[in-house]
Order: sequence, then structure tokens, then C-alpha cells
Amino acid sequence: MIVGLFVGIWMARYLGPEQFGLFSYAQSFVALFTAIATLGLDSIVVRELVKDKARRDELIGTAFWLKLIGAIVVLIILAIAINFTSNDTYTNTLVFIIASATIFQSFNVVDMYFQSKVMGKYITYANVFSLLISSIIKVVLILYEAPLIAFAWTVLFDSIILACGYIYFYIKQKKELFKWKLNTDIAFMYLKMGAPLILSDIITVIIMKID
Repeated sequence: MIVGLFVGIWMARYLGPEQFGLFSYAQSFVALFTAIATLGLDSIVVRELVKDKARRDELIGTAFWLKLIGAIVVLIILAIAINFTSNDTYTNTLVFIIASATIFQSFNVVDMYFQSKVMGKYITYANVFSLLISSIIKVVLILYEAPLIAFAWTVLFDSIILACGYIYFYIKQKKELFKWKLNTDIAFMYLKMGAPLILSDIITVIIMKID
């Protein structure tokens, strides 16, 4: 976290107020819609995994597919929303590169599994590795005076690396991804329980990011 903090400061100084402001705007604009992709499932899935261990693959699989569908819906909504902004093409490109990261965030369901099993060390390993790789890449980009769009790609790359870390540790525990199943009954249960949390998340994000 300390390394990430100093690299973040260095990146902000390198990009300068205008470019870093544009980068922050793109991230904030995406954040206004990403609450939809999470579907308020995080705490619900952990609770259900603790309650019903026998249905692990269905609970995780359903959450994964809902999050993946939610991410695709977010990209569609963004494609519509940008038509009501004064963004130029370059800004919209930044927005969509950053927004693409939500697709790989669907694998955060593995994080929920490890939480339910009180195996936080694997979550930590994956996050530390992702942050370290991300920091190294940003330092290289700064040293080689890369353009702003390269830093937008690092946001997407970060999510891919983190997803790979989750998958690696999940498989290492002798679990199999292809056993994940979509159960429509569980899906409706998730959506019903998650609806109030989605609204809460959206309001919170708007308050934090609207400026």
C-alpha cells in the first residue's frame, strides 16, 4: 500500500493537473455506473456460502454470471450515457478502457468464497501481487514518458492480473471453475435481496463522485 501510494503520487505529478484530472474524471464517470455491475451481491454471497456449503458451486456460479451480465449491461449503459455528455472521442476511449475492467471483476466471487472460509491470506496474496505488478508497470510508463491512455490500460490490466490471482489460488485449493453453475432460483433470490443494496451503492457513489 505504501509503494502504491508513492507510485500514485509520482504518476499524478508526471501526468500533471490537466491529464491526471482527465484520468480521474474517466474513473469517476465509470464509477457512477459500476454499482450496477456489483448488484449488491458481495455481502449476500458470503453469507449464503457460510449458510449452505453444499451448494457452493451454484452460489458462486450464479453470482459470477450475474456479475458478468451486470458488467456487460454497464458497458451498454455507458455507450448510451456518453451521448448526453460533452466528452470528446479521446475521453470516451479512456472511459471505455477503464469500464472494461468491470468484466474481469466478476471473478471477485472467488474473494467472497475465501471470505466465507476465513482464508483471507489468499485474498491478500492476490492483491499484493496485483499491486506490485501494477506499480512496476506504472513506474516503467513514467520513466518512458508514456501517454495518458497507457495508464488507462493499466486499470484494465490490474483487474486481469487480480482475476488471474484469484483463479490461481482457487484452483490451488483443488476447486474447479467449470463446476460453477447458474441457478435461476438463486439468481432471483440474489436480485431480490440485492436490489436495496444496489440503490444504496448508487447513491453512495453519486455522493462521492459527482463533483
